[in-house]
Amino acid sequence: MALNIVKYSAEQGSFSATKNNVDIHLPANTGVYDLSKSYINVNVTLNETAAGDADAVYASSLKFNEGTSNDVVPPTNAVMVKHCDFISQSRGSIERIRHVDALRANLAIYEKDKSYLKEDKNVFKSAKTEQVFSKNGANELYNVGSVGSRIRPQDIRIDLKDLFGFGVVEQYDTSKFGNTKIHCQCNFDKLAVGGTITAVNPWNVVVRAGAANYGAFDNNAVNAGGGDEFTITSTAAYNVLEDIPFHTNQLLTVSFTVTTGGAQTEDCRISEIVHKDDGKVQLTFANKIHTVVAGETMTTISVVQKAATASSVTINKVELVAYRTEDAAGPGEIQFLSYSTESDSVPGSTSLNKQYYLPPNTLNAIVMTPNSIYSRETNAITKYRFTLNNKATTNRDIEIKSGLHYDQLNKSFINMGLKLANLDESFINDDKLQTADDSRVQAAILATPVPVSANMTQMGLEITAGGAMSGNILIFSQRMSKV
Repeated sequence: MALNIVKYSAEQGSFSATKNNVDIHLPANTGVYDLSKSYINVNVTLNETAAGDADAVYASSLKFNEGTSNDVVPPTNAVMVKHCDFISQSRGSIERIRHVDALRANLAIYEKDKSYLKEDKNVFKSAKTEQVFSKNGANELYNVGSVGSRIRPQDIRIDLKDLFGFGVVEQYDTSKFGNTKIHCQCNFDKLAVGGTITAVNPWNVVVRAGAANYGAFDNNAVNAGGGDEFTITSTAAYNVLEDIPFHTNQLLTVSFTVTTGGAQTEDCRISEIVHKDDGKVQLTFANKIHTVVAGETMTTISVVQKAATASSVTINKVELVAYRTEDAAGPGEIQFLSYSTESDSVPGSTSLNKQYYLPPNTLNAIVMTPNSIYSRETNAITKYRFTLNNKATTNRDIEIKSGLHYDQLNKSFINMGLKLANLDESFINDDKLQTADDSRVQAAILATPVPVSANMTQMGLEITAGGAMSGNILIFSQRMSKV
């Protein structure tokens, strides 16, 4: 089946932290679309500037400041969207999900296994690797040669199927459903510029498989005639290019000592990088490091990256990238799995015992306790229990991270048609080495299958915590819908 790509721009012309609504229209009578392959594309530019050098380029990466867990790497780009609506001209509201960012982020750490989370190339993947830094950012960086690194825009892909249950539909016929509106309230206010190469990291860390630090450099040779010094050579040898933390147009602060003048510093921007035969790196700068007198040498040379003086995220455009099929027509009636959301406040106590009503046709109930998006407050929970229409789902309390807890999760994921691929129950912390014990942020969700009923189901939820709970509780009801 051949596919044609069609792009539809958002109705709004500009976006920012406060202008966070996105409305995209899929016109009526324009064909049949494969929503499972279609996505919303957000194009951004990461701006980092240095007051002393307008040409400086940084290893900038997109960061998501969730609010309470700013160092967590989002496991899905769907965290960009807080609420979303899918509206058809002829069928009305097809799907409306509140807090879709919390739903998709917390489910993702169970759906994606450890290797997938580590190697996933989503736009927020900038965690420190075994070489203590990452260059998986937005800008075009060159760590050898003289071609200048440059700032470039970055695309954020948000698949419709990662937002909507209806997003898995492969034949969406606009002649039957009419003009379609996709509305998203986005978390643009949570976007920021990050990066693991900073004024502190990784300069005092020993190079992998080496003995010298990243920031250490050899003494310069004696300059017999005196003059300007533009070049320095690293003490460490780099076996692979990916281990080199330098790139052209990078602004460094060079510290050094000379006989006439003592200890000094100079901010210098790299113009050329040579990877020498012995593995060492030779840096040449666009401006001089120092003017030495005849017979003098520069010693105790070290470098760190010069911190940017300002940073911001510019949202250039938002558009729907729709895949149109060559099918003449699609079905007029579609069944799909969707979610309803109920939000409640958590009392400031060590226990919770409440009743909730789940909508008809609910298949599964998923409970999250986010203190903004990530379900981290659950770490304080020691045990819990569900009842459905006053009947207990288990014969005893369920302790967090017990066999019964994982069995309950497995039953729920099977009932949701998903694979429970990861029992680590944690997010990646991008401020820590991925080999460190504290490189994971523990989290958990509570879930139970629900017998399908045409009527509302009364769900009782009992929670016991080791300390006073706070924040909100979200109950997502997965249900069968039809349009």
